[in-house]
Amino acid sequence: MKNSGVSPMRIIACIAVLAFVIILPPGLEGEGWWKLYFTSPGKRGFLANAGGPENGLVSMIGGAKRYFYGAFYEVSSPRVVEALVGAKKRGVDVKLVTERDTARKRRSAIKRYEGAGIPVVTDGRPGLMHNKFAIADGDRVWTGSYNPTLNDAVKNNNNAILIESKALAGIYTNEFLEMFDDRVFGNRNNPGPFSDLMNRCYVKIGDTNINVHFSPEDKIERIILKRLEKAKTSIVFMAFSFTSPGIAEMIIRRFKKGVAVRGIFERRGARGRHSQYTKLKIEGVPVRLDRNRNNMHHKVIIIDGARVITGSYNFSRSANKRNDENILIIDSKKIAREYLAEFERIW
Repeated sequence: MKNSGVSPMRIIACIAVLAFVIILPPGLEGEGWWKLYFTSPGKRGFLANAGGPENGLVSMIGGAKRYFYGAFYEVSSPRVVEALVGAKKRGVDVKLVTERDTARKRRSAIKRYEGAGIPVVTDGRPGLMHNKFAIADGDRVWTGSYNPTLNDAVKNNNNAILIESKALAGIYTNEFLEMFDDRVFGNRNNPGPFSDLMNRCYVKIGDTNINVHFSPEDKIERIILKRLEKAKTSIVFMAFSFTSPGIAEMIIRRFKKGVAVRGIFERRGARGRHSQYTKLKIEGVPVRLDRNRNNMHHKVIIIDGARVITGSYNFSRSANKRNDENILIIDSKKIAREYLAEFERIW
């Protein structure tokens, strides 16, 4: 396929998902189909990783039987590298997509992959391949703010979610193959008769609605603005980078309409020229700077205690216009409750 911006596999997947709703039965562990992971910066040794994303991702790789496809801005954590090499040795089809600039900086990890026969594709353009998602065996999806690096595992505040869903895995697999097979990065639009279908990928698991969107083709900022505009009681956010005037203005508008708002900014850069921290502060919105001496790396919005927006997407122009990104919008009070607990802990 030529670099036309259209992946046939993605067209087929989205049509299939939209043609009928796939409802998967709950499983045996916890909620059955989802598991959340948060990092614990400041803790040492085993406690630093207990229940954290690195353990969860290593476990996911270890459980892969047929294939494991990962699209990560950076993937250099020694434990994750060993897990991926081990999976390849036991016959799992392992493929990786990563950001060109981080691949150049982490040549030792890339050499391990290449030596093990794991193909690695990098983007070749100014925008970032900023995703942090993976798919295993066509039925498990991993995404969030966590990069498989030492810093993101133990020093930075991060989240990741593992979801069991064949429908969702199909959507992410096709996005991965668009980058890996077709070398399509920074896909700005999907022209043609199927463009609307491709930009509205939706699954339902039990009674939970989930929407998945990719940047820049899906115009994610516009989607976030629509969700914020519907907020009735509360908006809570954790932002590593928040430079979008549009999102800030919508939050201020809802705040002035009586919606309770609280937000946490990563301290570094919060008072920079493009940051929206000072603007929100001046308007009286309760916002704070984090206290982690490293990075508060979350990119999360919780609306009305029932809707979570999470993924790799920072609230910035670059994320909206240039980078390869992904978000999940999950309508679940139970999942929202866990993210709110993380917010309160950092707040």
